[in-house]
Amino acid sequence: MGFSQGQVLKGLGVGLVAVSAPVIRILPSQELPAWHRTESSFDVEQAALRSAISSVESDLARLSEGADETSSDIFSALSILLTDEELLEMAEGFLSDGWSAAAAFGMAVNEFAEILGGDPDFDERVKDLQDLSRRVQAHIAGIKVGLDLPLEGRYVLVADDFSPADTAAFTKAVAGVITTSGGPTSHTAIICRARSIAAVVSCPEAADLADGDLVLVDPVGDRVVYGSDVSLATKAISFIDTGAEPLISVRANIGSVEDARKADQTKADGVGLFRTELLYLSTNEQPSRAVQTAKYTEVLSAAPAGPIVVRTIDAGSDKPVPFLDMPHEENPALGVRGFRLVRDHRDFIVDQLASLAEAKRATGRDVWVMAPMVATAEEASEFASLAKAAGDFKVGIMVEVPAIVQQISELAGVVDFISVGTNDLSQYLFGADRQNSALGGLLNHWQPALIRTLAKIANDASAAAISTGVCGESASDPAFAIVLAGLGFTSVSASPTQVDAVRSALAAVSLSQAKSLAGQALAAKSPSAAKSAIVDGLARL
Repeated sequence: MGFSQGQVLKGLGVGLVAVSAPVIRILPSQELPAWHRTESSFDVEQAALRSAISSVESDLARLSEGADETSSDIFSALSILLTDEELLEMAEGFLSDGWSAAAAFGMAVNEFAEILGGDPDFDERVKDLQDLSRRVQAHIAGIKVGLDLPLEGRYVLVADDFSPADTAAFTKAVAGVITTSGGPTSHTAIICRARSIAAVVSCPEAADLADGDLVLVDPVGDRVVYGSDVSLATKAISFIDTGAEPLISVRANIGSVEDARKADQTKADGVGLFRTELLYLSTNEQPSRAVQTAKYTEVLSAAPAGPIVVRTIDAGSDKPVPFLDMPHEENPALGVRGFRLVRDHRDFIVDQLASLAEAKRATGRDVWVMAPMVATAEEASEFASLAKAAGDFKVGIMVEVPAIVQQISELAGVVDFISVGTNDLSQYLFGADRQNSALGGLLNHWQPALIRTLAKIANDASAAAISTGVCGESASDPAFAIVLAGLGFTSVSASPTQVDAVRSALAAVSLSQAKSLAGQALAAKSPSAAKSAIVDGLARL
């Protein structure tokens, strides 16, 4: 397929900087040998498998040493996946059945992926695991994997997607990235955002681009333009830091001690979302209260001044906690996850809250706790009772299930605050898998139905005297943060890299201007119309 000059290829933009450069197509690597049974002994194949795993682990360590902090954190998580004892035991089971080392590992990963897969938060981990499987199998077969990129010049890489190991190999010549699949929360998007590489993901038409084609990667415009230069890029709204206070509090999203330290280097007013999953997902035994308290104390001590909003563990059968007996479910995104764990694992939730209470006392920090995946007022009341029995917390819930949106008035006097997770709320509101690139348009935070749902949440919560925040990906968009303030939310929480930009945006407008812009977004009939109305409105201020 040929493209005409100026033809637009739609996708989802990552970042605020545009680039125009020729294309380098990254083709799939050499096909791996077909899986087969072997006449070799179990010991021989086991040794081959362990050697390959060790070599790939060494490769990850080497990549981590030369990577930025964001990439290094990802490689640490990948090493945990690669060396998981349960995964190795599964592979050795296939070895016992006579399969070769490569086949055994590939089959074990497929089985492991079935357990992990199905939830948007963990689909990226499944993709990472499959990439690790490919690398282990390639090592056994003697096949070279990895990118061979130029060191000089400026190019736009085009591929289906990139693994974290691929992105670590990006040279200074990589000026832009286009992927035909993936989404705004993929590792490709995360790393491109962290390294200020212009990117457009979920752009299926890009599969027909050829080496040498000149393209404009225009993230702000959510598009790739064939044969165009940077002068035609969509202009990003820039906000100058005047030192003024923002209209509403701007907090940081964190998931580790390292994230807390990064956030402390920004002007964040505390933490709006502390994801606690990583404390539990890589351990085979339930940590004692003392161990949990120590970890929480470390994170709380490192976090920026201000309230610290902690989300209790958001895990379920699709995000398996090794030491909990979790059922296998056909549709895990709609299954036992988040606060629903309390039905069979109440002691686990109680332990986590007790540990947080101890860490709060040890650090003197202002800790708020909230439960994810709450669908009814009764569940909210149950969590509030558990949290208040454990310690002196402000108590809240995540609003990500559409049903709870209709019950916010019933939460008056039950919870102190709510926090909207727009990533999951969009997924459930539109019935669109967050990792399905064909449905990316439905998950655009400028969707009018989402904006109107957010307006209802803010209005009903205000009437019930409940504090409101937004901690989803949308809150990291400075222009959309202004809309959220205009709708009536009292705080937003962004990734550490976006905190200061969001603060500057919220300090650049008055409350009346924010309300006016929010009104324009509410009146829009399409995502593009909503976004354009706000961009045009901000440009006129």
